[in-house]
Amino acid sequence: MTNIEQKKIIEVVLYILNKTGGMDYYHLFKILYFANQRSLVEWGQLMTANRFCALPHGPVPTELYDAIKGNKNILPHLSDDIHVVDYYLLPKRSADMEYLSQYDKEVLDECIAQYSKMSFSDLEKTSHTECWRKARTKSGSHVIDVADMARDGGASEDFIVYINEMIAVDEAFRS
Repeated sequence: MTNIEQKKIIEVVLYILNKTGGMDYYHLFKILYFANQRSLVEWGQLMTANRFCALPHGPVPTELYDAIKGNKNILPHLSDDIHVVDYYLLPKRSADMEYLSQYDKEVLDECIAQYSKMSFSDLEKTSHTECWRKARTKSGSHVIDVADMARDGGASEDFIVYINEMIAVDEAFRS
């Protein structure tokens, strides 16, 4: 993950935490999942560079989760910006809005409104979609395939071909 991608994740999380006054990471993860899914379906790319894995209670942004749990190699500055108390996250500063587009803010606001007050069980049911079930059957990492994530969000098969092409271009560029 590049420094800019790391910074974007932190700024998106800070935006959500400042809008909500702080929240448990379960709700945060689901807001991030649905915001990323919507960005994928509408623009062909994820809002943040983070793999989502199908864990027992739903999709989880793996790198962010590992950083919250203390892995300083993934997001080394997370603890400078976000206070973690058990399962609850509080912002230490405002989000740097230079990292968020108007689209990002609108989608995040809508996802915050829709998912931040949902009960744990309702959020779990909502996030246990076909791509989550498919990833849960994989042995090992349980990584949710981006194409499956887009398919669950309503993307057409033609658009999924485009998404896969963009992923291949991005991967080729990174290597």
